[in-house]
Amino acid sequence: MLEIERRLGAIMFTDLVGYSAISQRDESLALQLLEEHRTILRPIFPRYHGKEIKTMGDAFLVEFTNAMDATNCAVEIQKAVHARNDLHEGDRRIVIRIGIHLGDIIHSGNDVLGNAVNIASRVEPLAEPEGVCITQSVYDQVKNNVDFPIEELGPKMLKNVEGKLIIYQIVMPWSYRQSISRESKSIEQRPLQRIAVLPFVNMSPDPNDSYFADGMTEELIDKLAQSKSLKVIARKLSCTLRTRTKRRRKSRWN
Repeated sequence: MLEIERRLGAIMFTDLVGYSAISQRDESLALQLLEEHRTILRPIFPRYHGKEIKTMGDAFLVEFTNAMDATNCAVEIQKAVHARNDLHEGDRRIVIRIGIHLGDIIHSGNDVLGNAVNIASRVEPLAEPEGVCITQSVYDQVKNNVDFPIEELGPKMLKNVEGKLIIYQIVMPWSYRQSISRESKSIEQRPLQRIAVLPFVNMSPDPNDSYFADGMTEELIDKLAQSKSLKVIARKLSCTLRTRTKRRRKSRWN
């Protein structure tokens, strides 16, 4: 009989994004990338006390004794793969998703079983390409101890998992969310440019058409006010500035 042991542990699932599609287009290239990705990942696992349980096609199942080691390992993997991708384009890039869960694990022979393994496998597909997703149990252990921001993705329903689980994503420097965040901060820190819209002049011979000019002025002010990088001066003040400008020009001519 196999000896069964139950203990708390962190489970990491990795997946090679788009591998099946590359295999259909170029099987030789797919096998080359698969082997190279294993060559990159395998030396990183033991640095963080990770134990490779098995590979499943293009996926790794790795066990760690704690959530912090698992998370740091995942970040290190993504950094290493991203650095490698700087030298490659298109199908020759290696793109990985990673999911991590901390929970009760059942050891049976050389394999690991249990709900924690199932959850980790369901969390991995939620990660962005080149990203890392973690569950609440992992987040509680690693918050404030990771070099990158951690963003809550909210409660998610996972296949074959009862109830919804709150999922978090580590926002890597190259991720879409980090780019948006940096751009937002840049806009917030950038000094606002001030602009005034002077009232349009009615050039029609009919004075009753002046409402066209007023409408165009209001519409332009409204559109410009929607820009976060501009501070639009109120129309009343713009009219005052226009009046002052006219007076100055008239005084110069006289």
